[in-house]
Amino acid sequence: MNSTELHSDGSFAIWKERSTIAECLRDLDMPVLAVKSMKDSATRELIDSFLHIIWKEANRLQRHDVLERLFFAGLIYG
Repeated sequence: MNSTELHSDGSFAIWKERSTIAECLRDLDMPVLAVKSMKDSATRELIDSFLHIIWKEANRLQRHDVLERLFFAGLIYG
C-alpha cells in the first residue's frame, strides 16, 4: 500500500464520519450544525462536540434510530 492509498483511506474515513454526524444532526433538526460539520475547517474538538450534542439530544428525544446509526458507525459505544 503506498502513501496515496493511505491518504485516500484516511480522507474517506474522515468524510464518512462527518457524513454520519451531519446526517444525524439533520435528523435532529440542526441543519446549520450539519453544514458546519462537513467543512474542512471543522476541528476534531468541534466534531467531538457535535457528537456529544447528538448523543444528548437523541437520548432526550428517545431517537434510538440516531443512536443506533452512531453505534454502528463506531462513533459511540455501549
